[in-house]
Amino acid sequence: MILFIFGVIAWFFSTVAAGGAATLLIPVISFLVGAQMVAPIISIAALFANPSRAVIFRRSIDWQVTRFLLPGSIIGAVVGSWSLSQSNIQMLQILLGVFLITYVLQDRFSKVKLAIKMKLPWFFPLGLTVSFLSGLVGATGPVHNPFMLSYGLKKEDLVGTKAINSLVMQLTKLISYGTFGALSIQIAGFGVALGLGALVGVFLARKQLNRIDTQRFKQYSLILMFISGIAMLYKAI
Repeated sequence: MILFIFGVIAWFFSTVAAGGAATLLIPVISFLVGAQMVAPIISIAALFANPSRAVIFRRSIDWQVTRFLLPGSIIGAVVGSWSLSQSNIQMLQILLGVFLITYVLQDRFSKVKLAIKMKLPWFFPLGLTVSFLSGLVGATGPVHNPFMLSYGLKKEDLVGTKAINSLVMQLTKLISYGTFGALSIQIAGFGVALGLGALVGVFLARKQLNRIDTQRFKQYSLILMFISGIAMLYKAI
């Protein structure tokens, strides 16, 4: 029941702010059932949330971005899942947390903005890197946001494009986790409970996303990135 409730809350806010539910849930899942179950539980829950997002925002998916993002995401997910038991996950979480926090601080308090304009072919290495890290730590959703915002994706376009990419990535991760012996009936049950909450959260957030303007949407994204960064640092420490 606790996982279900947190699923509702996390995916409601992550739908409005274009990602971050899984990252916010890392400390919660780790505390409730153990750090070793975090990644596969989140992957199962995401299979509930992402199809609903993909259907709701299907007309907003940028298929050009998806064409470059998906191949890298699939390769990275397999390699990341395989590397899960052999890497220093704590250091990766610290690096990701610092990245998210410093990006937000730079955007909010610095007069110098990121000058690099994201180009279409760059989404392949982006997908490869982010999904590799996701296979290791369980969640990296908001890491996509600054690059997609730089490319020009806004609101529903960003949410829909990320949803279809994450759906394929999570399926790849689950197959890999199963192959490497990281799945069990108990883990599946926890993932389903979290996933059912995610469905409710996505449904409740649909109208809210349609009502906000672009500037407020970006503000929500930055707030969620900052919170997610703190959550990852907390989990690592």
